[in-house]
Amino acid sequence: MKIVSMSPEFIEDVVSIHCPKWRELTLEYRLKECGYWGDPRIFSWYLEALYSAGGKVIIALDGDDVVGEAEVVPERFPTPIGKHAYLQMVWVKREARRAGVGRALVRECESISKNMGLYNLDTIPTREATPFFLELGFREVESQILMEAHSRPAPEQPKVEEATREEFPASAQMIAGQTRPSSFLWELLWEREEIGLPSPRVVKVRVGMWQLIVALFQPTKWDDHLYTLIWAPMKVGLGQIFNSAEVSLTLAYEMGIEKVRTQTWCKYRAAFEGAGFEPITRLRWMRKELNKKG
Repeated sequence: MKIVSMSPEFIEDVVSIHCPKWRELTLEYRLKECGYWGDPRIFSWYLEALYSAGGKVIIALDGDDVVGEAEVVPERFPTPIGKHAYLQMVWVKREARRAGVGRALVRECESISKNMGLYNLDTIPTREATPFFLELGFREVESQILMEAHSRPAPEQPKVEEATREEFPASAQMIAGQTRPSSFLWELLWEREEIGLPSPRVVKVRVGMWQLIVALFQPTKWDDHLYTLIWAPMKVGLGQIFNSAEVSLTLAYEMGIEKVRTQTWCKYRAAFEGAGFEPITRLRWMRKELNKKG
């Protein structure tokens, strides 16, 4: 087995290890079950966003066959847990599992992280994958809450203004929706309609002296909910976060979507509960501290 950098010739092969029967399945089913990795055209768009955010993708080859894939993206912008490299994906072909492929991919991602000058490698594992990451030395350092609310008009609406792609809030931190590095999430908001995904709504929200950015997107046209991302100044309070959550519900109501979801840090939970969001599940944010000398 050898590990090499991703290249366009492997796109369909990578889709095939995530979604083996993708050629026989409807696009709706593939996106529901496999996400961005269920369709070559959408996966190509996703990769462009990942590369624009400074990310790297590697694949594991057994001869000429792709048997695994991993993605790592730098987080160089403000976050509640500091700068880090984010292990966005580790996936091994079902027939090649329990043979060391995943471990080899993670070790290579550790080297990539160090080459980026980042010595914390973070991830949000699925429940099933948590033991794998624990064995590799990852430990929980923070947690998030996946929450959901019903859309509705807010009693009082702060001033909102449409934001553009060029207005990435580089000095702000993500208080909600950080499931990937912030610049990567920002890139994934744009040009969605060109690959058949619903267009987002991205607005600047003025709350007193603070400006926040609220983005909502429908993962696919078949989903019954919008997902909310919120960027805010470093010293923003729970009151301003509450107002931004209210804005997200109002915008969703205007877009005709009944449900709104977000994933926020536990310390901001009260602000979202005040706006009517209810918890669905808790997620572990895990980290491996890398040896700078190694």
